[in-house]
Amino acid sequence: FAQLLWDLGIPQPASGTATSRAEAREVASRVGFPVVVRPSYVLGGRNMAIVYDVSTLDRYMSTAVDVSHDRPILIDRFLEHAKEIDVDCVADATGAVVIGGVMEHIEEAGIHSGDSSCVVPTAGVAEKHLATMRDYTRRIARALKVIGLMNVQYAIKDDAVYVLEVNPRASRTVPYLAKATGVPLAQVAARVMTGRSLASLGLLDDLVPTGVFV
Repeated sequence: FAQLLWDLGIPQPASGTATSRAEAREVASRVGFPVVVRPSYVLGGRNMAIVYDVSTLDRYMSTAVDVSHDRPILIDRFLEHAKEIDVDCVADATGAVVIGGVMEHIEEAGIHSGDSSCVVPTAGVAEKHLATMRDYTRRIARALKVIGLMNVQYAIKDDAVYVLEVNPRASRTVPYLAKATGVPLAQVAARVMTGRSLASLGLLDDLVPTGVFV
């Protein structure tokens, strides 16, 4: 996936993988502290940590998780004091992508999305960054050939937009966006997954929320 973003010219935090303390030290030295460390497969943010020094990194690699060559640790540069944004979209087999909503997190990046609060429409995001995230979301969905729902988590730091994570599936925010926009996004996604196009369902433009939720 990192290679895909590189090919698309979409920025992401520097990252690497490790299966030993020595490898973890090498990756952290290359990407720079602080780093986010996590198992290669994780649900709900379990066993994730933000690490600021080598000794803490060594302790994490030694005791926090079960590391093997089949289960490497992902190490990403942690963007401090960054604004986090969630985007949900739905795509069809024709390549059409409709943005369901752009959600601004109240907390800085680093608070797990399941524990954070967000607001839609955004209150403090520059229009140029909103346009960039819409563009990146469409390009990623098409590159992944998504048919249905997709969620992208972004961070904005030093006037640049970075992709933190992409989930080619429904996210926990879809029901809230459905209420905020009045469009049943899960139902729309189910229909495009059975072969309908967004155009045939009357969805030609990005959705506009009719209110604010937190």
